[in-house]
Amino acid sequence: MAALTIRSMNPVNREKLNILRRSLRQGPVFITTHDNPDPDALASGKAMRQLITGTWGIPTSLYYNGLVGRAENRAMLGLLTPEWRLFDNTRDLSMDFSAAVFVDCQPGTRTSLPLEPDFPLIVIDHHSSPEGQTRQLAYADIRPQVGSTVTMAFQYLEAAHVNIDPILATAMFYGLRADTNGLSKGATADDGIAYVKLLERLDHQALLRIESAGLAREYYWAFAQGIQNARVYGKTINAHLGEMHRPDLAAELADLLFRYESVHAALCSGVYDHVLHFSVRTGLLDQDAGLLVSKVIFPPGSAGGHGLMAGGQLPLKGKNVGELVSTLERRFLESVGETGIAESLLSG
Repeated sequence: MAALTIRSMNPVNREKLNILRRSLRQGPVFITTHDNPDPDALASGKAMRQLITGTWGIPTSLYYNGLVGRAENRAMLGLLTPEWRLFDNTRDLSMDFSAAVFVDCQPGTRTSLPLEPDFPLIVIDHHSSPEGQTRQLAYADIRPQVGSTVTMAFQYLEAAHVNIDPILATAMFYGLRADTNGLSKGATADDGIAYVKLLERLDHQALLRIESAGLAREYYWAFAQGIQNARVYGKTINAHLGEMHRPDLAAELADLLFRYESVHAALCSGVYDHVLHFSVRTGLLDQDAGLLVSKVIFPPGSAGGHGLMAGGQLPLKGKNVGELVSTLERRFLESVGETGIAESLLSG
């Protein structure tokens, strides 16, 4: 059988590569992503490090804030992307680095990393830019139409003729698949091309170890609590988890509840480390999750998202959790136009 040949127009060309390389200056370069990074973020950062350090010889460091909590994500961090390190928030970036690269996020959105005023910033991201963003970027490639930042990173590696080894290919493949739900959510032709090309190079045994990572007892307890608290409002479902042992449990529960028949939107929330974390899922064709969550969030919270998935945080700061959850849920229901009467998911 003849080998599969896929041809496409790569939007990353030699000129863009040269501009990016000049923007990085002499190095070392600080590569970071959003708090509590997901597989797309972890893989994209590793891929950009391969380009910047492996190909261009510019030193880099990978740093993140928060937790890598989901079992599969922890397995991925340990097995495929161990280069990532937790960041010390007291550190002055401008003293140690020549520039910072943000992957799968943008300065001021979903990241708590401090930024020096004149520090050169580079962004590679598939999320929409936040309203009121005034920070001048040294280099920006922001493409909300793309389903995964991994796809964008793949195009940079391909344009620079970088060899993608099996471990990097596995990380990128898993990140792309997770962010697009196997190309079923918000994926484009570019995502599909990257998916197939990475599939040819990955380590299938390593991928199996990631996908079959063990789950702790707390995971099942939290889900039982969330399902018990879930309420259906017409075609919308809401659930509050209470205290969580890791911040991304709300996102996992949102993925599950969104599959409830006839539901077209889901909101799940929970408290971790004095912060109310929440996740939104939507199947409404006229409601991008990132735009939807921007209507739901209120000061001093922050939020962001893309396509069918979004999320955010609201610091508690002595405020009543119940009141915050009620306000969040009310704004969510208003934003999706839902007027149904609350009904327990487990009723009947």
